[in-house]
Amino acid sequence: MKTILSLFVVLFFILTGCGGADNVQTPSGPPAWQEGVFAPSDDFHQVCADLSKAYDQENSVAGTYVDENNWLRSWSHENYLWYDEIEDVDPACCPTPDYFKLMKTLETTASGKPKDRFSFSTPAEEFTRLSQGIEVGYGAEFIRVDRRDIRVAYIEPNSPASIAELSRGTRILEADGLNILTVTAAEDIDRIDAALSPSEVGERHVFTVQDPGSSRERSVTMTAREINKDLVQNVGFLTRRATGERIGYMLFNSHNRPAGLELIQAVQYFEANDIDDLVLDLRYNRGGLVWIAQMLSSMVAGPAKTGQVFLEGRKNDKHESSFWMFDLNSDSYGYGVDGRSVTLPSLGLPRLFVLAGSETCSASESVINGLRGADVEIILIGSTTCGKPYGFLPTENCGTVYHSIDTHVVNAKGFGDYADGFPPSCRAADNFSYDLGDREENLLATALLWILNGRCPSSTIAGGKSRQSGAAAKTALEPEPEDTGPAITIPTKPPGAITDPPGSSESEELIEIPPFKEEQLQE
Repeated sequence: MKTILSLFVVLFFILTGCGGADNVQTPSGPPAWQEGVFAPSDDFHQVCADLSKAYDQENSVAGTYVDENNWLRSWSHENYLWYDEIEDVDPACCPTPDYFKLMKTLETTASGKPKDRFSFSTPAEEFTRLSQGIEVGYGAEFIRVDRRDIRVAYIEPNSPASIAELSRGTRILEADGLNILTVTAAEDIDRIDAALSPSEVGERHVFTVQDPGSSRERSVTMTAREINKDLVQNVGFLTRRATGERIGYMLFNSHNRPAGLELIQAVQYFEANDIDDLVLDLRYNRGGLVWIAQMLSSMVAGPAKTGQVFLEGRKNDKHESSFWMFDLNSDSYGYGVDGRSVTLPSLGLPRLFVLAGSETCSASESVINGLRGADVEIILIGSTTCGKPYGFLPTENCGTVYHSIDTHVVNAKGFGDYADGFPPSCRAADNFSYDLGDREENLLATALLWILNGRCPSSTIAGGKSRQSGAAAKTALEPEPEDTGPAITIPTKPPGAITDPPGSSESEELIEIPPFKEEQLQE
């Protein structure tokens, strides 16, 4: 059985050839279910109910949905991190998509969240596309500010959203004639969700939107297409007049393979300009490849940390306790960015400011946890991260790639207990009044004030209401709205207030430097 060593949101290498069961024989029929008795999963691998959907046609044979369920049952029993918390259910009970939903723990975290809210499945072709940084959509990242307030967080250049002149802060009021503020029927909410997250190229949907700063509503029509995401954006730095200190900033949106070269170029720019601090914006970064997280962390930490453990992955008790390990390595990078090995630039920073929120997940959290394990100070600005110290080996069977949690990820100090997320060092809410990278944008402004003043610009660290006066008192420490009534769920975001950014006369000490040009940098 071929698997791909990966964390889709911690470890996640490209799917180069799914499946591949050797010497598969067509079974005479699925065996009768015996509770607690498990045949090897290889006995059912690539035995498919619908051969037309099989990704690996050469090594697949005809079977039934019960065969596919038997594979899921045995495979989960062998590999799932909490295999002993799965209720053993007859594979003949239900269709395979429904059976997969049963193959996970029902236990909860200390805060009451489901322990496994991450396992999922994708069609094999979609998995391959996503691993290459390509997704179907409009090129707009939609954010649920509260249960009925959906905004654009950012857009991709030259995308349908860009052509429709959407921008950060644009509010979505209607989708295909359905009013987001008033809709109540579950089927209508599903239709809105589907319009916001199209699954097929060529899907066409009509939206009523309200642009930031405008009271006027307008209609836009967007057609979904494949989007090549710009994974690293808004790279630049500010200089403090009084001291000459340079503060770098970059927005990093996904740990997918194409991000490797973009990150190297960005850090080359920071290294050439000798920055003193870096603000890394991970607020919308849900994760991806662990080696991208390792590479980025190695460049931040520098050669003094070379050879130190970055992350260790631990399997269930049926496997070796240390399943894989990544070290910090600032000397060279040989995982194949564009098929080449390159020498990594280095910053050697003793601390890193990270802008974070509920979408900061998995590989992004691994940057936080891995660097803390190497004694690099991490100052989190924003809100609590998603809480995913887990990973998986995406495994294909009969045209579907299954991402079931099979690994617990810890840092060099053995810490990986953050299933309820990392709390912020300084709490601030996302603000849509300014573009990402603008020094007046709420999270970035809060980080800059910390750098200038040496502390969180609030009387309360990691939560609570600010007691500052003036505009600075309105830094997203407002109470969250009451969670009542049906919500638009795509994408799911925690409630929060849109407020003014923190103010400070000291911010005038910062001089903005134009961002770098990629063609000026060596690859």
